[in-house]
Amino acid sequence: MKKNKIGIINCEFGNIASLINAIKYLNYDYEILNKPEKKKNLTHLILPGVGSFNEAAKKLRRLGWFEEIKNFIGEAKPFMGICLGMQLMFESGSENGDEKGLGLFSGKCHQFQKDLNINIPHIGFNLVNYAESKIWKNIPNNSPFYFVHSYRISSKEKLSSNCIASKTIYGEEFISFIEKDKIFGAQFHPEKSHKAGLKLIKNFIEEIK
Repeated sequence: MKKNKIGIINCEFGNIASLINAIKYLNYDYEILNKPEKKKNLTHLILPGVGSFNEAAKKLRRLGWFEEIKNFIGEAKPFMGICLGMQLMFESGSENGDEKGLGLFSGKCHQFQKDLNINIPHIGFNLVNYAESKIWKNIPNNSPFYFVHSYRISSKEKLSSNCIASKTIYGEEFISFIEKDKIFGAQFHPEKSHKAGLKLIKNFIEEIK
């Protein structure tokens, strides 16, 4: 049986230490990727991130990561974006000017509505109402996950019919998790979400082949 090996993209936008610690705790092999070299031994790829959509998108495109991520997905290998990494999977973002994303999902990333009388950024644990799929195996619905973000994908965005979107409410309803085939995006940080988050990472690695 082929051993799982997880690639973690490190473009220096956000601390990846917590994700590394989670994968170590789960006892999986991993490799930190500082540049987009083709790695045939990787079975799964994760794009974590915190910060500006605009700056991150420009950097990923300049370094060649957008192309490499699409090549990896084109080989039918599992890919996950976390927090900013999820936002970058959509068509575009409006933070610090409009910038194109990977376009793996339709929709745009905008700041939370400012008239909702909520604190921005959205920080802390919140509930995720998920749609049934393999990656949620043995995780109770409406489990709490840890969020840190000021921008979101509104649940009003028109998604293609083969996408599965999970929702969370913070003043308004937004997409907190999205999946299509072997492509996944988590607005929350599973690596900081205790038991449920660790189980989600494990399911991504074990259940999605």
